[in-house]
Amino acid sequence: MASAEKVGPKALVKGVQVLKLLADHPPGLNLATLAESTDMPKPTVHRLVAALAEAGLVRFDAPAGRYRIAHGVLPLASAFLEGVDIREVCLPVLRELAAECGETCHLGVRDGLQIVYIDKCEARWPVRMYSRIGTTNALYCTGLGKAVLAWSGDAVLEEVVASGPERKTAATIIGADELRAEMRRVRERGWAVDDVENELGIRCVGAPVFDWEMQVVGAMSIAGPEIRMTDDALDRFGPMVRDAGRRASEELGARM
Repeated sequence: MASAEKVGPKALVKGVQVLKLLADHPPGLNLATLAESTDMPKPTVHRLVAALAEAGLVRFDAPAGRYRIAHGVLPLASAFLEGVDIREVCLPVLRELAAECGETCHLGVRDGLQIVYIDKCEARWPVRMYSRIGTTNALYCTGLGKAVLAWSGDAVLEEVVASGPERKTAATIIGADELRAEMRRVRERGWAVDDVENELGIRCVGAPVFDWEMQVVGAMSIAGPEIRMTDDALDRFGPMVRDAGRRASEELGARM
């Protein structure tokens, strides 16, 4: 690992360390706690926070006796966030997921009451689920869609209910109360299951992807033929896709 000297001036590295620590503690920290947490002398920490305050990145809350993150960090954060591309950020995680599970993995985003497939990694098996980037499916009956719907809020769920969901297979959940109960199960479990609800012979598990504001911005899924996507496989793949969704969310700035 490169030393601090090679990365940059020691003071800059230490200043960033203090800034990150304050970012992890929104109520702020006093000088003694900052010094103890960073293993730096109080005079050093005082000089660092003074410089950060001069730059508008830190402010001192006198009544509380604590240093806090200041509004000066917002332009820096905005510059980064404006350049975030969910597909670019999530693709490495999607590839890792596909390599781990061996089945077809998808990345999707919501468009109204539909889920749009924006990327995929193919299964390593000759018999696999057929899908195409750019196609859409309903939110209420796919692993990707249910993973997004479960965290999109009551208004979106009620809009789906009011739209009159159509039965795609004998297993499709279309009743209002049943859909609401299913979304509760998805949130409690941490991932969604499409149990042959959208396409005959296909089962799928999906998990949400969140952004820096903890808003759901998409989902990842593992899908495959029913003959391989057994109950045991779903039990293994559910936590797997959930963890992949969390890693992708962290890459987008979410604090999981």
